[in-house]
Parts: sequence; C-alpha cells; structure tokens
Amino acid sequence: MKILIVEDESRAARRLEQIVRQALEKASVIAEFYEPIDSVAAAIPFLQRTPELDLVFLDIQLADGLSFEIFDSVHLPVPVIFTTAFDEYAIRAFQLHSIDYLLKPIDEVQVGRALDKFFTLRTVFGAPPKGLPVVHGLETDKLSALLQTLSSTHQTYKSRFLVPTAHGFTSVPTEEIAYFFSEHKVSWLVGSDGKKYALDYTMENLISMLNPRDFFRVNRQCITSFQAIQHITSSFHGKLKLTLLPPAQEEVIVGREKAPMFKEWLDR
Repeated sequence: MKILIVEDESRAARRLEQIVRQALEKASVIAEFYEPIDSVAAAIPFLQRTPELDLVFLDIQLADGLSFEIFDSVHLPVPVIFTTAFDEYAIRAFQLHSIDYLLKPIDEVQVGRALDKFFTLRTVFGAPPKGLPVVHGLETDKLSALLQTLSSTHQTYKSRFLVPTAHGFTSVPTEEIAYFFSEHKVSWLVGSDGKKYALDYTMENLISMLNPRDFFRVNRQCITSFQAIQHITSSFHGKLKLTLLPPAQEEVIVGREKAPMFKEWLDR
C-alpha cells in the first residue's frame, strides 16, 4: 500500500506517518510511505508523475496556499484524507475525493476510524458481482453501503454528560466542564464549579466523544478543556507543566513528544 503525506510541518508529518504506520501494522498491512511534501508547488508535479498511489493524507493549509489548488492541475483518482486545524473547509473537502476530514491535533483514534472507512470504501468499490443491478457503474447494494459509510463521516460530539449525584442524576453541559482525569481506573469529570463526578467511560471513550477544538488529552490521566488552562510553564526536557482551574489534585504534565501538538492546538 503506497501512501503520500502532504504536510508543511515536518514534525506533524512524521507524527502522522508514525500513527498511520502503527495502525496499518496492527491490521497486517504493509505500507510504503513516500517522502512527505510540504507545498502545492511540489505536490503538483509529484502527483502528475506518480499515479500508483493508494491513499493521500493532505493538509489543507500548506506553505504556499490551500491544497485545494492541487486539484485544479491534477486529476487525482485516489482517496484523500484531509487534515487541518480548522473545520471551515469541510464542505469543500467533501466535494473532492475526500473520505475523511481530520481536525488537528490528530490522534490514533481519528486515524484508526479514517483507515477503517478507507478499507470499507475500497471494498465497496470492488468489482460488481454478476446479476446485480448497476447504477452509474455502482450496483445498488454497494451504493447503499457507500452512502451509509459517508453519512458517518460528519463526527458529532457530546454536548452534555449525564452524571450520578447523591440524590439522583444531573446533566453537565460540555461548556461547563473544566477537565477529566483518571484515578485508580476510574474516570472523573470536574466541572468549572469544582464539583467532581465519576463516569462509566474510559479516557479513550471520552476523547472520542469530545470536540477536539475544545478539549485536548494532555497525558494518559488528563483531558483538559481550553478554558481550564490558567498557566503553562516550561519544565525539564521539553515538557510543559499546566496550572488548571479548578486546581487539579495531581501535577499535570504534557510530555515532550506531545508538547508540539499541544502548542499547535493552543495556537489555532
């Protein structure tokens, strides 16, 4: 499987390649990655002479313009997974060959879902069995499967969480959530008012439910909202120390490898 990453930030390109490579290895798929490309000007001639690609990860905002400009010069009959720090280009992306639209900072869960969609669509577009009705080259059974797959592309996120209290339950809107943390294998929601509630979700479940524009998983034990971050201090070996409000019980550290993605998330 031959994959191209078009991304103007070298660290982001390397990180994305690492995540994709690990996901494909788990699926027993051998992947060959071309050297990342960082601009529209470089992508056009490469794509014109390299028709044998299987999949392209395409950052929307490149060093010299929007990657949509590539499609003005190149007919690209290859599935594309767009990546971007902004959600304003979603409609335009899906008018092209896009099978998914990943908002930065990109994580393993996002990539895994996008690759699942890619393999599903590749199956959908396989050779049609004899005897099935065909609609513009795609039999109706496969067309239905394709529409079902594409309908799941627009990710919806939770707007509130139902949590237990001493007298029953209450519903906490996401805009009133400061952060989540994990302690002794139990996940807790901490509201902006300082109240804390136990949840039945794992941290992996939670991060997939939350809008990545508002929440970031800073480490294995903590997912913070943007509004809860009061102060950021440089720590040893490229790490970052966060001061949250309400105050966290334990020290909140962003590791060296995750620090660049965290800074990118803050700088949207």
